[in-house]
Amino acid sequence: MLTQEQDISRRNWVPPRWVPISSSVLCVIILIDSAYLTWAHFTSPRILACVTTGIFNCGAVTTSSYSHPFGVPVVLPGLAWSIAMLALCSPRGWRSLSLWPGRLRLAGCVAGLGMVFWLVYVELFKLDRVCEYCTVIHIMTVALFVVVVLGTALATPAGLDEPDPDGSL
Repeated sequence: MLTQEQDISRRNWVPPRWVPISSSVLCVIILIDSAYLTWAHFTSPRILACVTTGIFNCGAVTTSSYSHPFGVPVVLPGLAWSIAMLALCSPRGWRSLSLWPGRLRLAGCVAGLGMVFWLVYVELFKLDRVCEYCTVIHIMTVALFVVVVLGTALATPAGLDEPDPDGSL
């Protein structure tokens, strides 16, 4: 017979109902924006519908030397990250009985947040230019981090109030 603590640790942890929906919506916005930036990168930066005066200039940001670290366009890992995060933050990803999706979801959010900090630093202090589309992704990534951390912290064991088949809680 399992103790109550062992039984609770075996159960699936369920976040508040708003968390899978909110995180999925944020990931969809990030994915759409990332796909648009990837498409613009591989066709022409001129198709970016953004302001090109003053500090705002998407073309200058997306074609700078910082947009190709190690020769890889930053849009490719960004697009891959957004696809992976959408899978991990989907309602199905949140319901997974394995511990790995939760760990990968948190690690992905931390990695995304680190990349956002680096890219904002580059935009503001190295390039003196800001890309509006990149800024949307940055804001959504920070929001996703907050939602995932709160969802993980506020999760409760599934079925805690339901009696077990043998009649015990």
